[in-house]
Amino acid sequence: MPAQFTAPTTYFLEEGKANLQDCLKVAFEAARNQNIGKLVIFTSEGEGVRLALTEFCSQDQYNHIKLVAVTFPKGKRFTTTDGQPLQVDITPENQQLFQERGVPVVRAHLPFDPIRSPQEQTRCLAHDLALIGDALAIFGGSMSLCVQAVAVACDAGAVDMLEHVIALTADTAILVQAACTRRMLSDFVVREVLCKPVVLTIGRKESAERLASEAPKAQLAPVETAQLPPEARCRPKKSNE
Repeated sequence: MPAQFTAPTTYFLEEGKANLQDCLKVAFEAARNQNIGKLVIFTSEGEGVRLALTEFCSQDQYNHIKLVAVTFPKGKRFTTTDGQPLQVDITPENQQLFQERGVPVVRAHLPFDPIRSPQEQTRCLAHDLALIGDALAIFGGSMSLCVQAVAVACDAGAVDMLEHVIALTADTAILVQAACTRRMLSDFVVREVLCKPVVLTIGRKESAERLASEAPKAQLAPVETAQLPPEARCRPKKSNE
């Protein structure tokens, strides 16, 4: 077995839904190449899962890949930029499609979300776990969602302990060894980063143009790399907890 291999990573020049189609393409291609049988998609309204079903799972080379949808729990509050309440949920049309196609939808409290007391200014439970989410944000705003999506999917039984899956959002995809929330810090492993934003335009309000002007030698474009050799590819691994 070789001591190393080179794997491709795609970098986007902005965060957000504009990358959804390309992110799905990267994830499905990696799943096919590396014998991964399941994608865990974190979605707010179901758009990513719908595109995966209609544009990728319908293709012969991808039709063996199963999908798991993970979304925010009921009661999660969202606001607009001006502070107005915002309703975010999987649309009824998407819910019906997922049911017809056998895609499980996991709703659960996200492990890194703190549990706030009625006196929000004074106390906050599970704050230590929230710091893990903050740390993962140095890779981009979606990295934490990818990790949490796999953990809660594993909690729900939609993903097996130690199973290799690909987790993705609209702009980030990672190949991981899954673990439930209780064993996340001991058994969860990020094997590969398949794609991610290189400029954090949403989470940190960065600008690709500004970064290029401040650091003109910075490389802000994807670099072509070699394909994984067959002997280095991950194989799904399953084990009972």
